[in-house]
Amino acid sequence: MVENTGLMEESMYLNFKNKDLKGYLDARNFAKVLTKEIINNIEIGMSEKDIEDVAFKVFRDNDVKKHWHMPVIGVGEGSAKLSSLYALTSGFLTRHKRILKEDDFILIDIAPIYMTYPGDYTTNHVFGSNPELEALVTYARDISRKIAEHANNTMMVADLFRYAQELIRETSNYRLLFPPLISLGHRLFRIHPLENYPETGLSYLILKKFPFINPSNLTLMNGVWIVEPYLMHKNRAAKFEELVFVGGKSVILDSL
Repeated sequence: MVENTGLMEESMYLNFKNKDLKGYLDARNFAKVLTKEIINNIEIGMSEKDIEDVAFKVFRDNDVKKHWHMPVIGVGEGSAKLSSLYALTSGFLTRHKRILKEDDFILIDIAPIYMTYPGDYTTNHVFGSNPELEALVTYARDISRKIAEHANNTMMVADLFRYAQELIRETSNYRLLFPPLISLGHRLFRIHPLENYPETGLSYLILKKFPFINPSNLTLMNGVWIVEPYLMHKNRAAKFEELVFVGGKSVILDSL
């Protein structure tokens, strides 16, 4: 399903192949299905490493051969592991120590390649009841949508970054984190069928010019982007990845 954020000119799609649009949507829907399957196989008392094993079994069962980036799973305070390279590395080394508890939550960030299209998708799931964490998750989703809706192809990428910073500062007390390289988000690109890099998406982004949403990117917004503000509350962090096609207006792409 394509959701309009306002009246759109039909010409928005003239420079974007319909099959590509459908490909990105199908990949996102595929990632959502896998995420639900992973969550359905998680139990209280599992370690972060146990849940990673669950995820990889789901990938094998669904014949996932490639990933735009390797899965990132964070239990409790491990949800903040994307805040720095040190946090990510140390989090990997201590993943067996973090145990999922009642009323805590988990961040699951997966990006399976589906028919050469990346399905970059993140969910934050509370196991039990925790109003503070539920509020964080809801805000992360809502603010991602608002930022993505604001984008258009007459603004520079840096403008969207500054808009997001100010919007989050004015509407919350959450701390905005900036994952290494990714910052507030990134472009999304189709993968060549013969590419076999373990982190194909990261390789693509590094090789492309100005692919990240950061304050130094002075190019104009256009094409397919992931908007993913990463927010911390106490020692937990959440994010939601909004998939948006940026033309004269932003078009939120989602498959429900």
